Amino acid sequence: MDWKNTSLKSKLILFIVVGVLLVLVTSTSVIISTVTSQEETLAYEQSIENARGFANYFDSDMRKNHAIGQTIANSMNAYDSANRDEVNNILKEVAVRNPNLLGTYVCYEPNAFDGNDQLFISAEGHDETGRFIPYWNRINGDLTIDPLLNYEESDYYQLPKTTKVDHIIDPYFYEGVFIVSYVTPIFKDDEFVGIGGVDVSLTYLDEVVSEVKIFDTGYAFMTGNTGILISQPEQKDWIGYRTLYDFNVPEITAMADEIKVGNCGFIDTIDPTTGKTVVMFYEPIKTGNFSFVLVVPKDEMLAGVTELRNNLIVISTISIIFMTGLAAIIAGFVTRPINEIVADFKDLSDAAVVGELHARADTDVDIDFKNIPLGLNEILDAFTQPMTETMRVTNELAKGELQTRVATDLKGEFKHIGDTLDSFATKLNAIIDESNAVLTAFQNEDFTRKIKLKGEGDFRILTDGIEKTRQSLYSATTERKKAEEELIRYSKELEQSNQMKEEMERVVENSPVIVFKWRAEKGWPIDFVSKNISQFGYSTEDFASGKVTYADIVYPQDLPRVEEQLQRKCDEGANEFTIEYRILTKYGKIVWADERTFIRRNAEGNVDYLQGIIVNIDERKRAEEALLKVEEIRKKEIHHRIKNNLQVISTLLYLESDKFKDKKVRDAFKNSQDRVRTMALVHEKLYQSEDMESIDFADYTKNLITYLSQSYVVGNRNITIDLDVADVFLNMDTAVPLGIIINELVSNSLKYAFDDKDENEKGIISVDIEHHGDNFMLTVSDNGSGIPDDIDFRDTESLGLQLVTNLVEQIDGNIELKKDNGTKFIIQFTEEKYN
Repeated sequence: MDWKNTSLKSKLILFIVVGVLLVLVTSTSVIISTVTSQEETLAYEQSIENARGFANYFDSDMRKNHAIGQTIANSMNAYDSANRDEVNNILKEVAVRNPNLLGTYVCYEPNAFDGNDQLFISAEGHDETGRFIPYWNRINGDLTIDPLLNYEESDYYQLPKTTKVDHIIDPYFYEGVFIVSYVTPIFKDDEFVGIGGVDVSLTYLDEVVSEVKIFDTGYAFMTGNTGILISQPEQKDWIGYRTLYDFNVPEITAMADEIKVGNCGFIDTIDPTTGKTVVMFYEPIKTGNFSFVLVVPKDEMLAGVTELRNNLIVISTISIIFMTGLAAIIAGFVTRPINEIVADFKDLSDAAVVGELHARADTDVDIDFKNIPLGLNEILDAFTQPMTETMRVTNELAKGELQTRVATDLKGEFKHIGDTLDSFATKLNAIIDESNAVLTAFQNEDFTRKIKLKGEGDFRILTDGIEKTRQSLYSATTERKKAEEELIRYSKELEQSNQMKEEMERVVENSPVIVFKWRAEKGWPIDFVSKNISQFGYSTEDFASGKVTYADIVYPQDLPRVEEQLQRKCDEGANEFTIEYRILTKYGKIVWADERTFIRRNAEGNVDYLQGIIVNIDERKRAEEALLKVEEIRKKEIHHRIKNNLQVISTLLYLESDKFKDKKVRDAFKNSQDRVRTMALVHEKLYQSEDMESIDFADYTKNLITYLSQSYVVGNRNITIDLDVADVFLNMDTAVPLGIIINELVSNSLKYAFDDKDENEKGIISVDIEHHGDNFMLTVSDNGSGIPDDIDFRDTESLGLQLVTNLVEQIDGNIELKKDNGTKFIIQFTEEKYN
C-alpha cells in the first residue's frame, strides 16, 4: 500500500482505532487477569473455609463422644460401692441418652472390681472368666448387654493398659461393624484396674458425611490418618477396605502423605469415581486423627470467575466498537491536510493523552474549515460531559452514597451508559439494604431471617456468604440453647449431689464412726473431725482451736506404740494404717477404739496428711476379754481332767499288774504306767502354765527325772543322774513325744546299763537339752555296759526303742547312737509350730 497516497481520513481512522484498540486490549487484559485471579483465590478460600467448618463440626462431635468415655472412666475412678448392677444401670442410661453411640462399657482386670469374679462366671454380661466386662450396644438394633470380646489382644484394651493414657482407637471391625472406640483408663490407688469407653459406628459418620453437598455435584468423604476410607457417598464397599494409596494417583498419594502427618491443604486432580477435574480440600480432625475431604468440581467452583471474565470481554469488545465508530466520525470531518487544523488537532491529542479533556480546538480558521474545529469541540464537549457525570456518580458510590444517580440528560449511547450506571447503583443499594436487614436481625439474635434478594455474579457470593453465615449462626445458637439446657440439667444434678452430700454428713454424724483428717506433724493436729466426736466428750471446737490434738486423747500408755507403728507404716511407703488402742475421754474414762487411716502422699511420695475413721469398740474388747477368761478357765479344766484321767489310768495299770506274777508282764505294766505318768505330767504343767500353750520343759524334765529316780530306787544304787536342760518352753505337740523319749531312754539306762558293773563303781546318766533358735538337740547318755554290737536299735523287738524311733520321726527329728564308753543317744529336732 502506498502510504503517501492514503487518504487522511483513512489514516486518522487507522491511527485512532489501532491506538484505542491497544489501550483497551491492554487495560482489559490487566483487569480480567487481576479480577479473575482475585475471584479464583476467593473461591479457593471459601472452599477451604467450608472444609474447615465441616472438620471442626466433626471434631466437636468426636470430642463430645470422647468426653462421654472420659466421664464413664472418671466416675469409676471415684466409685467405691462395687455394685455391678448399679454400674450396669449407669452404662445403660448413658447409652439411652446418647442414641448416636453404638455402645458404652467398662472392662476391669481380674477381680479388680469387687474381688468376686468367680460368682459371675458366664452370667449375663460376663464371659467364662467372670470378669466385669459389660458392653451395652446396639449392634443388632435394640440396646442389649453382652460381654466384651478379644480384650486380651485388641488395642481398645491393651493400649490404655500399657500407656495409662486416653486413646481414640483407629477404625476397626468389631462383630462385623466398622467402629471407632474412645477409651480412658481407670485407676484405683494409682494402679491400673480397667478401662471405660464408648463406641461410635462409622456407619453413623458415613451417613452424616454423605449428606454433605457442595455446588451441584460436589461431595465429601472422610479418611483415617492411614488413608483408609471411613465414609464414601457412592462406593460403600470401599469403606474400611480401600485407602487413598490404592488409587495409584500421584496427587492423591501425596495428599494421603500430608493427611498422615496431620496437615491440611488441597490438590487438583482427576476424581477416580467421576472422572471429572476436581479440587480436593483436606482438613484434619484432630480429636480422632481423621481427615475431612471436600471434593469440588473445578468448573463448578470457578463458574462465577468464568462468567465474570466473559462479561468483561463483552464490555471491552463493545467499548472497542464504540471507540472505533467514534474515531470514524471524527475522521469523517477531516478531508484535507491543513496545517493549522493538524497542528490544532495535535495539541488536542497531546492534551487528551495526559487526561486534559477540557482542551478545545481553535475555531479561528477559514470559513471552509470552521466547522471542523467547531465540530471537534462539540464532540469533546459531548464526550466530556457524560464522562464527568459518570466519574461523579462513581465517586459518590465509592463513598457509600448509594442513592446517587446520573443527573444530566444524556442522549444516545451516553444515555445507555448512564442508565447502566443507575441500574448498577439501584441493584447495589437493594443488595446492601437486604444485607443490612439480615445483619440487623443478627444483632437482635434473630437468625431465622433469610436473604430474600439473591445477587448475580460477584454479588451472589456476597448474598450467599451472608446466608451461609446465618445458617451457621442459627446452628450455633441452637447448639448453645442445647448447651444451656444441659447446663441447667447439670445444675439440678449438682444440687441433688449436694443434697446427697448433706444426707451423707447426717448419716455420719448419727453413726458411731468418727471421721478425722490429721496433719502429719508432731501430735497429729486435726484439720477436720465429724461432730459425733461428742461421744467421747469433745467438741469440734476443741480441735479446731488447736487446744487439743489427737495425741492428747490417746491413752498415754498406748501412745508410744501408736506413734511407732504409724511411723513405720509411713517409712515403708504404705497407704493404709489399722490399729486398736485406748482413748481417754474428756471426762477421764478409758475406752477402746479401732482406727483405720489412709496415708495420703504428695507427688514426691512424702506424707501429706492422714485421713480416716475411728470406731468405739470398747464393748467388743470387754466381751473379748471376758471370752478369753472363759477360754482360759476351760483350757485349765480340760488339762486338769486329762491329767486326772491319766493318773487314774496309771493307777489302774498299777492295780492290774498285781494280778500277775510273771516279771515280764509286771514290767510291761510298769513301763506303760511310766509312759502314762509322763503324759500326765505334761498336762499338769500345761494346767499350771500362764498361757496353757507351752510348758517350762526344764522344770518338766526335772520332775520327770525325779519320778523315774524314785520309781527305780536310784537312791539304793550307786547311780547319779546329771541334768543339764536349757530354759526352753515347748508346746504340747513337741513336749509329749519328747517326754516319752526321755522316759524310755532314761528307764532303759536305769534298768539295763549297770547290771554288769561293780557295786562300788559309780554309774552316771546324763540328760542334756540345748537349743539355737528353733533348732534343739537332746542328748541321753550313760557310762554303762552299752548296747551290744549285734543289736540295731532301729530294728529291734524292744518296744521302748521302737517307740523312741517312731516318736523321733513324729517330731521330724533324727537320732544317732554312739557306743564310745557306754551309750549315747543324740536326737536333733525342730519344734513344731501351731498354725
